[in-house]
Amino acid sequence: MKPQLELTKDQKEFLKENIDKINDLSELTRKLFGRDDLDGRSREGRAVRAYLAQQELDYSTRHIDKKEDIELSEPQKEFLRNNSAPGVSSVELAKLCFSDNSIKNLSKEFWAVHNFITEEGLDVFTEETGLSVKYSPPKADSKVLKKINDFVGVEISEEKMTVQYKRCIESLRKFLCAPRFLQVIETYTSLEDRDLFEAEFVRATWDKPDLSTDEINLYINVCMDYIQLKRIQSAMNKLNRMFDEAEDQQDLTVRLAELLKTKSEEYNQCEKRMESLISKLQGDRSKRIQNNVEKNASILNLVQLFQEEEERLIMVKMAEMQKKSISNEADQFEKMPEWKARVLGIKKTDVI
Repeated sequence: MKPQLELTKDQKEFLKENIDKINDLSELTRKLFGRDDLDGRSREGRAVRAYLAQQELDYSTRHIDKKEDIELSEPQKEFLRNNSAPGVSSVELAKLCFSDNSIKNLSKEFWAVHNFITEEGLDVFTEETGLSVKYSPPKADSKVLKKINDFVGVEISEEKMTVQYKRCIESLRKFLCAPRFLQVIETYTSLEDRDLFEAEFVRATWDKPDLSTDEINLYINVCMDYIQLKRIQSAMNKLNRMFDEAEDQQDLTVRLAELLKTKSEEYNQCEKRMESLISKLQGDRSKRIQNNVEKNASILNLVQLFQEEEERLIMVKMAEMQKKSISNEADQFEKMPEWKARVLGIKKTDVI
């Protein structure tokens, strides 16, 4: 550690002459050394602090004189009860409640508002909470199929299941068990948001069994943006109602107009981000499918279908039925009079 800096005689005189004019330690240090990057925690600041303490000269720092905790008035509490809603942040409400646009996150005003709406349950009062409900991905094909039918609007029955549909169901079941999907869906405390996230994910991926891990993650991002759009729209609707109710309060309407502008910009940015992601996903997948056209030729598809056990059994059964039908026809010919069979020249061994 460097030894403490020793002040010169002139510097000490400067401090004595200016301590009454400049009471802040950081500012006094910057003036003394002519450097704007210094504060009371620097080596120079500690030297100034030590000298002032030695001379018993009073000074202040930005850490002294903490603001006392703020108590909300009854009108402010009533304002928060009437205007709190999901999507409207605590800092935005604090700015409106205290008529101060300079309020920042983690300020005293912010905490006063945040603690009040949390204690009153105002931040979730319009939605059913999912905090105590753990999401369980479907394990059975029948449950995956039900989600597809419910969310997508198709009508796929288990009795008439094709090989392609089976592939889609098997892949979707794996997608819904992906670690990131589970991590994201558990972050939503609203069951409505959780259901919407799952529904949009199923709608986007159920018929794409060839998706890569990176593409699945991008689809998760798109679904997260769907939830964000919903929340921003909800906040904008609330702010618009507040704006209509505050027509005669000019200061409040100005602040509401600024918040609405900010929310509109957030909404537009979210929409553009979604459009970009969707375009990328569609383009990348289209290129991959195009590159695999030769590999997916008709002969190969037939071979792959034959390799599927169920399809192979169906084809074998059809062949047996056809063979049996031919044998029955031959039996009918043998029952014909001998002379007619000789005329036609038909024997059972000829047709089997």
